[in-house]
Amino acid sequence: MLTLEGEIVPGDFSSLVDIAAKEFLGVDGESSAHDTICLDSPGGDVTEGVKLAEFFYKNGVGTVIDDGAECYSMCAILFMMGIAQGPEVTFVNRKLHINGKLGFHRPYLSLTTESLVSTKALAVAHDVALENMNKIMVLANNLVPWSNSTMMRPDLIQEMLKHVGNDFFYIDTVEKAGRFEIELLGLPRQSAPPEERAYYACENSFHWQVGLMKEPVDARKFQKPVTQDEAIVKFLQAEGGTKYFSVTSMDAGYSEAGCLIAVNGDSLQGCGYNGMYNVLLGQGTCTVENFAARSWHIGQLASYRPGLKLQELGGAATQPKEASSEPIIGAKVPATCTVFSKQGVKEVEPCAATLTMNVVVDDRRTDRYEFIWPTGNKTILARDGDFFTINGKPSIPYTEDGYTLCALNSETRNRFCFKL
Repeated sequence: MLTLEGEIVPGDFSSLVDIAAKEFLGVDGESSAHDTICLDSPGGDVTEGVKLAEFFYKNGVGTVIDDGAECYSMCAILFMMGIAQGPEVTFVNRKLHINGKLGFHRPYLSLTTESLVSTKALAVAHDVALENMNKIMVLANNLVPWSNSTMMRPDLIQEMLKHVGNDFFYIDTVEKAGRFEIELLGLPRQSAPPEERAYYACENSFHWQVGLMKEPVDARKFQKPVTQDEAIVKFLQAEGGTKYFSVTSMDAGYSEAGCLIAVNGDSLQGCGYNGMYNVLLGQGTCTVENFAARSWHIGQLASYRPGLKLQELGGAATQPKEASSEPIIGAKVPATCTVFSKQGVKEVEPCAATLTMNVVVDDRRTDRYEFIWPTGNKTILARDGDFFTINGKPSIPYTEDGYTLCALNSETRNRFCFKL
């Protein structure tokens, strides 16, 4: 209903109060969700910005960064205070378009001249800065309604304080938007397979309660298992238009970590438990039989790959494109072969790759690669339909940036990757 454009300067707060009294409708019987302000600002005066942010939070003003708009510095704090209030419902109300820009950095004193400044003036400026920072922290620590979360999570505050000047912490991935509870506008309809969506829904639902992942999970690394028992995502049953999947989290091992996810068109629901972080999805571990009572709705955003850039969402495929051509059968081509152990890179050598067989019968593909190392040793990667082997041992193939293909040896747990 309103737009704030340009630098935030003294006087903006009183202007907003006057205009809001005329334009904002307040609670419509349910909430103030329609009272929104679009933000397109580089930031500006911190003292004025703090007053605006307090007004947004106390009066139920929602915030929007529209297509092509930019919101940095103090504007980013204003954006995070977007909320809707009502007598019975209160909820976070902040929306970022996938083509908008949102960046955080810590407040700083900008001196444009080299003139001498009195120590008294510096002391006053220092006290004002601390007072405003304290007000920002109070705002940030206000609880999200119906939640134990805060309007700005501690790790977002930490990132904000680590970035200075033109070095911004950007909300530029699915994971960051999800972790910091920012609704995205312009999301395309999800076209990924239901198994992939179930996998991400489980992992994101856990980790967005905890913090940003050091390495965001990627379903492309866990495709085409040798057997159903080895699958990260297992199909359980279909009922009506709903498919049920059991998902094993990457955190599973010494503790239980997994979900039961139901996919029905664009709708997702789930329940589960992650023992590594002691967090629940829904009401914890469940079965298909008690799923309805123990599961919660999962937003569409959670079904995307967390490392996906927001600007890629407009038309980015969730799966890597297949190579447009195959190596010539029988021809040796130079390649790079790499073996990874659990501890990291174990061996990287130039090698010679030969495709000795490539057959497709009734949509069942069979092929065989031979890789000859400088020592003369061979690594044979074979495929028979959906069954893969490395040197005759069952293997799980996956894709990884920088390599043509990788495969996990299910016995040794070493990973072999090659690049043509």
